[in-house]
Amino acid sequence: MSKFRTAFIGTAAAIALAAMPLTQASAHGWHRGPGVFFGLAAAGAAVGVAAATLLTAPVAIAAAPFQAPAYYPPPAPAYYPPPAPAYGYPPPAYAYPPGYYPQ
Repeated sequence: MSKFRTAFIGTAAAIALAAMPLTQASAHGWHRGPGVFFGLAAAGAAVGVAAATLLTAPVAIAAAPFQAPAYYPPPAPAYYPPPAPAYGYPPPAYAYPPGYYPQ
C-alpha cells in the first residue's frame, strides 16, 4: 500500500508540474491567439485519445457478451388514484352559525 501511495503522490506531483504555465503571467500577446504550443498540445491530445480508443476497442468488443443487460426499474406508482367522478350534490359542509348567540 505504501508503494501505491508513493507512486500516486509522485504522479500527482508530476501532473501538477506539467500543468503549470511555463511563461510569466502576462496578457501582452494574447490578442493574437493561444499560440503554437496550444495547437501542438491539442494535436497531441487528439492522437493520444485516438490511440487509446483503438487499443481498448478489442477489449470492449470481447467483453460485451459478458456484460449484464441494462436494468430499468418499473415506473413509480402514483401517490393515490384520481378522484372518482361524482355527479350530484357536493359533500356536506359545516352548518351555518345560528342567527343569534345564546347568552
